[in-house]
Amino acid sequence: MTDYEDTDPEELRSGLKKIRKRRWFFWITIMLYLPSMMLAMQAPQAGQAIVTVFIIWILLLIVAVALLALVRCPQCGNCFHMNGYSFRPVRNCFHCRLHLTADKQK
Repeated sequence: MTDYEDTDPEELRSGLKKIRKRRWFFWITIMLYLPSMMLAMQAPQAGQAIVTVFIIWILLLIVAVALLALVRCPQCGNCFHMNGYSFRPVRNCFHCRLHLTADKQK
């Protein structure tokens, strides 16, 4: 079911933009782990710095995953990245197969 004509184009665009922003936050959070740990290891009290950076990074990752898992598909209204209890940051809605760039394909 890839018919996007029944959804308001502006609503579709803003919903997909929201999903893309949350995906960027998720992936940037993951990519920040190694550089932040390398900086923490350079600190005078490396052990304490590593623990602090790790705790902050884990909290950011929890927030990023929660925001991404709970974002709704602008077409069907279900969670875009969730299928039951499975979370997968894929590029299509699990329910209606709406692609992440459907607003740019028109």
